[in-house]
Amino acid sequence: MFKRINQIIILITLFSTAIFSQNELSFDYDYAIFRDEGSKVFLELYYSFSPQEMKFVQVAGGFEASGKLQLDVLNKGTGQTIVAKDFRIPVTLADTSGSTKDFKLTGQLNLLLDSGTYAVKMNASDFNNPSKTSFVEEEIVLKPFPLNKVIMSTIELGTSIVKSTDENNIFYKNTLEVTPNPSNLFGNNISKLYYYLELYNLNNAELGEKYSIVTSVNSKDGTELSSSVKKYDLKSESKVEYGSVDISGLPSNSYQLFVKLLDSGDSEILRAYKYFYVFSSDTGTGSQNLTDLENQYLLSEYPKLTEKQVDDEFNKAIYLMSDQQKNKYETLKSTDEKRMYMFNYWRGIAAYITKKEYLARIDFANKNFKSDLREGWKTDRGRITAIYGKYDEIERFPYEGSTRAYEIWTYNKLQGGAVFVFIDNSSGFGDYILAHSTAQNEIRDDNWRDRINIR
Repeated sequence: MFKRINQIIILITLFSTAIFSQNELSFDYDYAIFRDEGSKVFLELYYSFSPQEMKFVQVAGGFEASGKLQLDVLNKGTGQTIVAKDFRIPVTLADTSGSTKDFKLTGQLNLLLDSGTYAVKMNASDFNNPSKTSFVEEEIVLKPFPLNKVIMSTIELGTSIVKSTDENNIFYKNTLEVTPNPSNLFGNNISKLYYYLELYNLNNAELGEKYSIVTSVNSKDGTELSSSVKKYDLKSESKVEYGSVDISGLPSNSYQLFVKLLDSGDSEILRAYKYFYVFSSDTGTGSQNLTDLENQYLLSEYPKLTEKQVDDEFNKAIYLMSDQQKNKYETLKSTDEKRMYMFNYWRGIAAYITKKEYLARIDFANKNFKSDLREGWKTDRGRITAIYGKYDEIERFPYEGSTRAYEIWTYNKLQGGAVFVFIDNSSGFGDYILAHSTAQNEIRDDNWRDRINIR
């Protein structure tokens, strides 16, 4: 039987790693999915803060910094909020000079959930400096684990795996303490990549009397760089598989870790894989060193994003893009090309608006302007919010017998002062249409009041 802690709980661990300055609070997250003994599924969420970017305040015994994490988990199928909780994660140092802050503040949250699709939101901030924030949102699909066929969990990457008897440690699993690496970033003084996964329903019919597990490291183009094989006799229906890979010789780049299960005839039954990233400040690794821009990309969230996530980000950014920029994106074939395109796009317009600020506008629109017909950001009010930000003033006029509901938004500083008029033409569905504006390049109809009358 697999043993792990099955309630929400936090433990902090410290490990040294390279820290890189960011415009916002550095916050990394990852997750892994495991089978429960019953019908439920374990979702392990891993996260880390960077104390080097956080504000320390003097307390008894030294100096304290605290990460604050607001976690919201919504079951999208039922609409039920499963978790809505704030956590404070403190760390105290005797002093804050030199390299004493050169570590990651890492934690783990364990959730026991039904299968389904979940929206997971994490709002991270510096408790002592709330202006430093980071927000991430992930849609996670938890599929039920089959009961009658061989299956693998997902892979957890870590900075260490050691034998343990401390079952109260949140990193404890099956006699092991598995310290996660939520960034999946290795290199410099983290020269070993540790991995952990579980196999279920091992059986003679599918595997035979013996089976093998092959672990390999591939470059991002699929070239195998290293490989190792472990052979096992089939003794039980479940198996914990863990180990380490020496990545000290790898240059800065993104890679894939593959774990494959082979039957007694060396035929592949199934596989799992995980992307990881290597960053080395050693400039002596030869011509394979990356440029500063490529390293910035490597250290960003983009190498982790799925094609669906990048496409969604592009779709939401179209209000800012020129036709040429939109057409260019549509010609891109690979996910890596799309990731790099969006990474460079936000860098290019950072002087005008940051990705964080823009997506905050999209989030505001989704929360406030969703109609029965469309998501909030796809409505006219959502588009105006995305482009110009939140209004300075708003006047709301509800339905009154012979007139439709409408709103007048005022932006005091936009082009010397501009107004937008939205009319609900959807017969009560809340889908307001832009009817008039004094802003340049927007629809203008000085007779808009004629359109609010219900004839």
